[in-house]
Amino acid sequence: MLISKISIKRPYFTVMINFLIIIFGLMSFTKLGIQDNPNVDMPFISVNIKYKGVNPKTAEEILLKPMEEQFKGLSNLKNMHGYAFQDGADVFLEFNLNVNIDRALSDVRDKLSYIDFPKESETPKIQRINSNDKSILSLNVSSSSISFQDLSYFVRDTLKPQLQNIEGVGAIQITGDETREIQILLNSSMINAMKISPNQIENKIKDQIVNKPSGNLRGESKFKSISTYNIPDSIDKIAKMPIIMNDKSLIRIEDIATIKDTHAEISNYSELNGNKTITLSIIKDHQGNIVNIAKEIKQKVAKIKFENNNKINIVITQDNSEYIVESYHSSIFELLTGSFFAVLIVFIFLHDWRNTLICAVAIPTSLIGTLAIAHALNFTINSITLMALTLSVGILIDDAIVVIENIHRHKKFGKSSFQAADEGTDEIGLAAIAVTLAIVAVFVPVAFMDGLLGKYFFEFGITVATAVLISLFVAFTIVPMMSSRILKDSKNEEDGKNKYAALFDKKFEKIQLFYQNSLRKFLNYKKTTIFSAVIIFIISIVLLKFVPIAFSPEEDNSMVNFKLDLQHGTPLNISIERGKELEEYIRSYPGVENVVMNIAAGEGTTSNNILYNIMLVKTDKRNFTKNEFSEHLTKDAQKFIRSPFEKLGFGDSGYEPIRVNLMSSNSELMNEYSKDIIKFMSEIPNVTQINSSAKDPIYELRIIPNNLKAADLEVNINDMANTLKLLYGGVRVGDFYANGRYFDIKMLLPMENNQTIADITSVHIPSANNSSVLLSSVASFENVKIEPSISHLNGNTKMTISAQYSGKDLNGVTQKIQEFVNKTKPLGVTNSFSGEAEDVQKMVKTISTTLLLATLFIFMVLCSQFENVIAPFAIMLSVPLAFSGSFIALLITQYPLSIYGMIGIIMLMGLVTKNAILLIEFAQQKLREDYNVDDALLEAAFIRFRPILMTTLTMIAGMLPLLFHSGPGSSGANAMGVTVIGGLISSTLLTLFIVPCAYSMLIRSTNKKWRITFSKDKK
Repeated sequence: MLISKISIKRPYFTVMINFLIIIFGLMSFTKLGIQDNPNVDMPFISVNIKYKGVNPKTAEEILLKPMEEQFKGLSNLKNMHGYAFQDGADVFLEFNLNVNIDRALSDVRDKLSYIDFPKESETPKIQRINSNDKSILSLNVSSSSISFQDLSYFVRDTLKPQLQNIEGVGAIQITGDETREIQILLNSSMINAMKISPNQIENKIKDQIVNKPSGNLRGESKFKSISTYNIPDSIDKIAKMPIIMNDKSLIRIEDIATIKDTHAEISNYSELNGNKTITLSIIKDHQGNIVNIAKEIKQKVAKIKFENNNKINIVITQDNSEYIVESYHSSIFELLTGSFFAVLIVFIFLHDWRNTLICAVAIPTSLIGTLAIAHALNFTINSITLMALTLSVGILIDDAIVVIENIHRHKKFGKSSFQAADEGTDEIGLAAIAVTLAIVAVFVPVAFMDGLLGKYFFEFGITVATAVLISLFVAFTIVPMMSSRILKDSKNEEDGKNKYAALFDKKFEKIQLFYQNSLRKFLNYKKTTIFSAVIIFIISIVLLKFVPIAFSPEEDNSMVNFKLDLQHGTPLNISIERGKELEEYIRSYPGVENVVMNIAAGEGTTSNNILYNIMLVKTDKRNFTKNEFSEHLTKDAQKFIRSPFEKLGFGDSGYEPIRVNLMSSNSELMNEYSKDIIKFMSEIPNVTQINSSAKDPIYELRIIPNNLKAADLEVNINDMANTLKLLYGGVRVGDFYANGRYFDIKMLLPMENNQTIADITSVHIPSANNSSVLLSSVASFENVKIEPSISHLNGNTKMTISAQYSGKDLNGVTQKIQEFVNKTKPLGVTNSFSGEAEDVQKMVKTISTTLLLATLFIFMVLCSQFENVIAPFAIMLSVPLAFSGSFIALLITQYPLSIYGMIGIIMLMGLVTKNAILLIEFAQQKLREDYNVDDALLEAAFIRFRPILMTTLTMIAGMLPLLFHSGPGSSGANAMGVTVIGGLISSTLLTLFIVPCAYSMLIRSTNKKWRITFSKDKK
């Protein structure tokens, strides 16, 4: 081959080119970011709007529906998920993958500008959602030296801003902090006796608390601004504020109210190991590097603690960067270990350090060179690219093995090193190119799979394809050049062999002869041999039914998120009390390092939602898995459930194996039908923990004014509503200044006057004639059931039925439920499926398409290489033989057939055809020399058996670390290792016999016009 001839003749040029690849790779390595997963642009946008005091039904009407109506017109909108809840509403917009997300954000803002939201509502928050925009660190802050309020201000004013300035930090969520507030607690008896309304008091106070610009003073030489300032800075100043009564008499605030220096109403709560704390969840932005961000945060935290004389205790309770770094180091170790084993196999077979060194050069050159391409394509070092590189180790050395083994064989004929390197590389060149292109042909479809799966594995496919192409370049340049320079130039290498090498070659030659003789017998029973292979494949397909199926195996990152949802409407103080009971029980488990309890933390959560972030000790310090811990906790925590309305669960709600979504405009019909589905699912074996999103109703006290009575008594109904809001919701009436900060002054009723319906019926409402009337005289009261939250899908009301599944056939169970729903759902109800079952179905569909494309591409590559269809067809028969080994290996090990296993199966297509290519390509060379087809196959079997076995064993050796990996990221690595190694073993054993038989039959049975023409001038 021209490239190898140039490399042999110009060694310095060859070395410099390969050094250039290494230099670019090393430069790129220092610039590549490290994170857990590839950067995937998720086409999701969230919109959140808050409206204090609004109930879910009203939020649906005045917040959610107007947004949904506007968003329906967005281009490329795929799905719209809406949620209305107490105090607000959320909309999650899912767009098609090809959308320009920045343009979509702009369109969403434009649509919102057309909506006339209530004045009392807050400005909507628009946020782009990305797969890597997630919490990377959790800090828990406490102190025994300062008050909790001062600690809260330290967190908000000092700690958060400093952390926010770190490059890559996107947002920081705070849970459990307090805010100082001055409360004016009205004495309802006194204001009723004095016949003064709460609204009058509010207005009198607001009129006195002033801080307004009042123009400019221009007459003096210096310009001065003017302001009117009357902000109270002591409780006494508020208490002494005068109020002029209707009869012109004067009273003071202290006469009708109690002034209390306290904190604002607490909306959420946080604890660390039973102690009150403030939790900061730090979220990275789209481009942030988790490892670098975490490192800078830790440095900043240490500096802040030092500057405050360690009076502030800051504990890092969750650090995702540790898992990523551990996974990175583990993957590097696997990569090095796999490389060592692969090189060891080469040394065992070639028993010469020179040959081994030449082959070994291919691994670092290819791996390091791949990093340059990865950086150019803006990839990162993540779980996917590291797995791709680790899997590639055994493949990268293959081309070098094939070339060096053939050069080694030519030297046995007495040729010089230069001649052997030239002719050996030239002879094997076509086979090496075919093998490499077959592997590349497999990974191109992987890189361009549809959907989010394709985006996720794009880096995997490109990384492997790049590494393999570089390894081919190395095999055709540095390998023949080094072979021509450093191999012994001896007419008879047998003289230089040690006893071990001579003994190994002698024994191996016997194995070659045994294989050749065995193949001769199989060639006499071609049909029986092929039929047996078909039976084996059919049996493996049947056995696949017993292999567990999952979208992605869960990794043991030593973190468990556990939930306890109490009955809706549970006050925060009761939730804290109940939450502490379970928290204390969780901390008693062996292997639990930290427990953070957060209540009402996050958008859409309320005071009844308790979340436990449980940090386990590292995997090497415990004898149980994360899943085993979760199973025990789920079972044991049942004793803390005191009502059928209370539920336990895990923080990853929304990704249960089975999720049935029902949509209808008729909520009652949908809720009633859901009971039929739940009953049907409960009768299916292994379907457990069936839950419905239909929540227990909460009660709202609805005040219904009597229009006639109100008019007769001159009561303004709007004033009635404002008075009630002031008394029971509280109203901000001004600012309070102290210690360099401004705080809210809020007026409301004290808690003891806010307990029962009787309290509210005795409230006095102002009338137009400067008097007041009892609320009960102009209004009636009704307890109304309302839903605690309302879910929509594409504008329709939605409810979800979810369940866990512990069996093997998730697809079968899902199909059974689908059939039941399709047959029984009433008119006006539609349905869809989501969760892991839906993802598995999408995965199977995507992978099936990719398999077909990979098969087509490999066949096209082989046809182009061999210039016929018979050889490619025979070679492709090795593919299903690999699947048999993979399925059986998964069944034996009970690893689930997940996305990693399926990618491994696709990878096998390129790997297993390699053996068949080496065999058939040499047989065709012999056919051109007028060999009989069976004799050509027998000769090829003897000559190619050594490189076939070498390359297969090096691939298996390179992947062994994946198989036995037990550290971070082990689940996916183990699944892929089992799949690939099982397939390689079965395909190698079967291919050595099945493919020659099939090829022989095809050559003999095809008509003359389809036969290959072999002429002696094609040598």
